[in-house]
Amino acid sequence: MNFIFTSDWGLFFLFTVGIVIILGLADLLLRKLNVHSHTTRRLVHMLVGCLVCVAPFIFETQLPVLLVAVIFAILNFVSIKNNLIKSIHETDRISYGTVYFPISFFILVCWFWYHDLAILQTSMLIMALGDPVASWVGESRKKPLTFKILTEKKSLQGSTAMFFVSFIIAVISMKIFRDVFYAPVTWLTALIFGFFTAIFATGAETISHKGTDNLMVPLGAGVILDALYNGTPELQLHLMIWMSITVVIAYLAYMTKTLSLSGAMGAWLLGTVVFGLGGTEWMVPVVVFFLFSSLLTKLGKKHKKKLETIFEKTGKRDIFQVFANGGIAMIATMCWHFLAAVWPNLEIFWYLIFLGAIAAATADTWGTEIGAFSKHLPRSILNFKRVPQGTSGGLTIIGTSGALFGSFLIAVTGKYALLYFANIDMSWLAVALISLAGLLGALVDSLLGATVQAQYKCPTCNKNTEKDHHCGNKNIPLIGGHKKINNDAVNFANTLAGGLLGALIYLLLY
Repeated sequence: MNFIFTSDWGLFFLFTVGIVIILGLADLLLRKLNVHSHTTRRLVHMLVGCLVCVAPFIFETQLPVLLVAVIFAILNFVSIKNNLIKSIHETDRISYGTVYFPISFFILVCWFWYHDLAILQTSMLIMALGDPVASWVGESRKKPLTFKILTEKKSLQGSTAMFFVSFIIAVISMKIFRDVFYAPVTWLTALIFGFFTAIFATGAETISHKGTDNLMVPLGAGVILDALYNGTPELQLHLMIWMSITVVIAYLAYMTKTLSLSGAMGAWLLGTVVFGLGGTEWMVPVVVFFLFSSLLTKLGKKHKKKLETIFEKTGKRDIFQVFANGGIAMIATMCWHFLAAVWPNLEIFWYLIFLGAIAAATADTWGTEIGAFSKHLPRSILNFKRVPQGTSGGLTIIGTSGALFGSFLIAVTGKYALLYFANIDMSWLAVALISLAGLLGALVDSLLGATVQAQYKCPTCNKNTEKDHHCGNKNIPLIGGHKKINNDAVNFANTLAGGLLGALIYLLLY
């Protein structure tokens, strides 16, 4: 018996049983007392979330804790697929939140167990308490002020509650746990840092989709808390300033109809990470990409109007497009920032991945926008035969030239930004290779667009299109590619290819 209470694996057994008991209690409330599934779901969310925050106080090592997260991620996924444990899985919408919850806990344990336990606990508490309270407040109002960023309606009252709960937890939890594990912090510091953490966590919650808030909120809170509490004073100030400035940039982009509401929120979250954590040399290429690409989109809008019936997405960019184009760049920025202590002197490695991804996104955008002005029909990347304008995988001389020039512009911008702000001289050979990497990424985009991207045929006008709806028809016939591979997936593959080529360039030159 003493083994159970003194060893990590004995405690692992008790910890697992404790979570099972909470699930059993919720199921009992649902079946025997007819408590609504929304209530039992929130109850489990809060109790399990608070329980896992106790883990650092009772476990010596992280392995048993990681195993608990893996077990319940698998268990919850199987339960969703087989319609089991209705007390937490019976919802009015498809949600994998109960799977994302242990996954986010797994990542945070890997990240912070030996680095900063206070951030691990605070991030999970924000998710454990903030989301259920926001949901309860939003649903308890008779006439809530609702808005929709993606597919799910949110309420202003619920988002406000999310902010205040996140703020209170970020302040009190960090103050208490920092005093326990590390050097104490002042209340003023906790209040300031808590405010910016709550803002970011609330923003992450508003763009959640199918339960992704259980992943985005704790990880987002962890990113901000780590930068604020463990970063240099310069980084702390830089992050808070850029979090504020990107709000203005995203708002202006939304008002000028360059970005949709979801795109503006995504740009703010992405910009906060890239600008706030990376610094000016990481910011400049992104700004150049966004400004020039937006300008190209606006130019000749009437000329390209006819293509809007063909392309899946035109005009205002939504959040999926923002992250498809900028997600790899954001990941590279975060890797540089958080792995600097583990792999020092590798800024140029992550920067080339970052630059390759941005160059590929620019090449693809410029190739599409400039290619629309071609007076000649494009040729298919597969067989070089003439195809109708707007056909996925179609190439023109003017479009390909524009793609190469856009990629080159990003490479040159990156060279001088890195030289001026980080005092690192990137060779002109690297500039040439990054330009080529961007173009190759765009060609990967074209190749995938011609082979695996979903293609539909409208039964009314007989046109081929990337859209699954056309001429008022919904779910029109799929004639090529795979239904789940849309324009965003192809764009992400484009930037991934550019980033991987950037890594290859580093291996070749450095």
